[in-house]
Amino acid sequence: MKSRKKFISTATAILLSVASSGFALDLKQFQGFLSGDRRKAPAPAQTFTEMLPADPSQNYRSLNADAYYVQSNQGQMVTLGNNAQKDGERYLLPADTRIPGELRPLLTERLTPRQGLSLNGGTGATLVPSPGVLEPGKAAVGVHIQTFDLLNIQDVKHDDQDFFDSTVSAAWGVENGLEVGFDKTFANQDRYDIEEPLFFNFKYQVPGNVTLGGSMNTSGGYHSAWVSAGVPVAWVGVGGNFGQSEYKFRYHNVNTGFDKFKRARFGGYSYDYSRATGEADPFFFMIGGLVPVNDHLRFVYDFNGDRFSLGFRFNYQNALYLNASYISDGDYENLPGAIAHKRNNNFVFGGTIAF
Repeated sequence: MKSRKKFISTATAILLSVASSGFALDLKQFQGFLSGDRRKAPAPAQTFTEMLPADPSQNYRSLNADAYYVQSNQGQMVTLGNNAQKDGERYLLPADTRIPGELRPLLTERLTPRQGLSLNGGTGATLVPSPGVLEPGKAAVGVHIQTFDLLNIQDVKHDDQDFFDSTVSAAWGVENGLEVGFDKTFANQDRYDIEEPLFFNFKYQVPGNVTLGGSMNTSGGYHSAWVSAGVPVAWVGVGGNFGQSEYKFRYHNVNTGFDKFKRARFGGYSYDYSRATGEADPFFFMIGGLVPVNDHLRFVYDFNGDRFSLGFRFNYQNALYLNASYISDGDYENLPGAIAHKRNNNFVFGGTIAF
């Protein structure tokens, strides 16, 4: 009992000491619990925002977009243009995924690229036409100058004057996917009867991103037809030459010296010296392209099945095109002067006005 009284006295002294120091327990937070009132606090009221359907014609619209995706065909991207847009069907690319300027010609100029006229066959590179056509109602006229050597039957060059070809060409965008035109070469020589025919050209874009084209000779020589596909920076094509029988070389007399032979626009020329016969390649392969260097300059390259060319084309506001190119020698440049008096040189300069 004494020990218990001693313990109680000690505990009482400790409590009095704590109370005198100002320390006390605050039991107000427990009053509700101790009193038995255990109801939960009411939950905050939920608010609802009315979801209005967006105008489908404004979905993902961007005035600065360059292309859009087709929802019904996943992954297909279509360039902007005059095509009608169905509401909710096509979605424009947002601004942060716009096509870089360097790659924009791959998409936006595939069908109607602004390229200027080639030497042969309408709009394109230097030696070959491209799969693209002029826009409907647009037209272009061009002039190209190329020097050449004139050879006699002994394969000796006439050096008493400078000789050059002036090729005048024109093209017109008739309707969507169709371009027609013509070209004619004029030479400043009258020593030999060298045929410079008038050609009618056409290009037609068929479904499937393929273009059919041709050059028709109005003088009864070789005609050419081809099919090509690609984009402005790179395209390929195959074609054929037809309409002319095998050429047979023979001397009539010392004044004429040779049978007139025909040149084809594309492909090479095969001449059999043992039989003295020759003909243009019946089939040919061609490639071409215009690679952007900056907003006004394009690197131009192509191959027409016989010769290749490398050069540059300057573009001023898609209205004036100036170009200069190096052209390699081909089969026609290796024929003897008795067969082909005319041997083209390796540089061509030209210009096109589009309107």
